[in-house]
Amino acid sequence: MKIRADEHVSPKIIRALRDLVLNPAWELSHVREMHGTRTADETWVAQFAADGGRGIITADATMLKRPHQRRAIQSSGVAGVVLPRSWAMARRHIQASALLFHWPQIEDVLATAAPGEFWRMPTRLHRGPLERVRIGASRVSARGAS
Repeated sequence: MKIRADEHVSPKIIRALRDLVLNPAWELSHVREMHGTRTADETWVAQFAADGGRGIITADATMLKRPHQRRAIQSSGVAGVVLPRSWAMARRHIQASALLFHWPQIEDVLATAAPGEFWRMPTRLHRGPLERVRIGASRVSARGAS
């Protein structure tokens, strides 16, 4: 499975995930490895999906609310994980530890997610499963990942 993180996730954290916890059968990349800085989400997501990409990781929850970006993401067929605002505001070592801790759940969710399905990582490190995100809404459904 191919996964790509956007510019809201540090490339250094992506390298650490690849080195420490990534399933060897999977491929994890960062958008900056393939595209120029500030490439529009709808551009890189569409190209990533056309190249066999299946999952994205972002800390930009608003990309699922902006109509043009939401349409591009939904039509691409990728699934994704949205990192919470508290994650984005945390120091880098906290960001890395949260992703390392939740990585097994992230892999499980992305392995079984339907095209266009998105999940949110918990706001606290040791708190519960990922929660399904309703695309285009600010609320999260009650259903968690098992």
